[in-house]
Amino acid sequence: MSDDTRETLAKAFESETDPLEQYEATFEGTDADPFEPFRTDVLESRDVTQHTIDLHECLWGQWCEHMDRLGRHPACPNKEHVKGFARYELDEKGNSPRTVAEKLRKLNSLYEYWQNDPVFPHPVNFNPVSLARSTIDLSYPERKEPPRLTVDDLREQLAAIDHVRDHAIIFLQLKLGLRATELCNIRLSELSIADSEVRNHYTELGTHRLLDGRENAILIPHDRSGNKSRRSRVLPLDEEAQRVLTEYLLVRPDNGVAWLFLSKSRHIQLDKQDINKFWKQYFHPEHEETEQHRAVTSHYGRHRFTTYWRVEQDLNRELLKYMRGDTPGSATINDRGAIDEYIHTYYEDIEPIYRNQIYQLTG
Repeated sequence: MSDDTRETLAKAFESETDPLEQYEATFEGTDADPFEPFRTDVLESRDVTQHTIDLHECLWGQWCEHMDRLGRHPACPNKEHVKGFARYELDEKGNSPRTVAEKLRKLNSLYEYWQNDPVFPHPVNFNPVSLARSTIDLSYPERKEPPRLTVDDLREQLAAIDHVRDHAIIFLQLKLGLRATELCNIRLSELSIADSEVRNHYTELGTHRLLDGRENAILIPHDRSGNKSRRSRVLPLDEEAQRVLTEYLLVRPDNGVAWLFLSKSRHIQLDKQDINKFWKQYFHPEHEETEQHRAVTSHYGRHRFTTYWRVEQDLNRELLKYMRGDTPGSATINDRGAIDEYIHTYYEDIEPIYRNQIYQLTG
């Protein structure tokens, strides 16, 4: 529907095209947090996990940043604000349609709460989130395969990366199949390397309890915002991974920040958008999207890692799921049978296999 048609209909029925605009000054003038009642009455009353609460609060922060850029209070959106948020998440941040749909679902639950609670002015006949969801195409395009890059191809690409941190980031994703968010969320305490010089410099290195007795390994926790695994996992570091990480740690900014990988200028934690930029910087334009293949991005390392172990090494699926951080037992929760609840995998199951069979990327 065109803007002119909307204005005509609104005038004819003495209604508003942007009914929440009139309440913005009131929201701005109060110290009350409009998100707090939903957190207390809905999330905390349902006894959900802290991880679930963190996901909602992370989304609310993203929504507030978006509305702040538009100069509007986050509790007073119209349909175009919501559509703009969805487009930003899809186009600028590179989130999948499924991820954006889930974010809009969470926003819609929040907005419906505002509609139902009498202390809020949100009219029951106006839901901008629902309106926007009905007009945004979040269907998946035809799925393309990633390009087929051999280990020799990857060695050549990595050899051309002369920045120590960027090299270590891309190298580690290729060697361990890590998600970008998992990589960003690694702390020094979750990395164990048996190098005396590095250990003397970083006293917190490898101090997490799950790394006790496990040298040259890395912990990927499950309970950190952005990590999708349902349980923590420990992964081995082979000799070349130890060498690459040691080279990075010796030049890493020493500013007391706990995160393993830091930004260049501000020396703060990276995010998944940063990681994706690095991949594009070193793999594009040669490996941009084509008619046949999807672009190489930060998720490519996970594809390559999985293909290697499942197709080239024929690794047992449950062991591979452990390394990937997938739910054990089956591909989806709905498909799991009773026997799958009794299948368990451990670090000790995959460590010798990994150290003996992982591909080498430094020649």
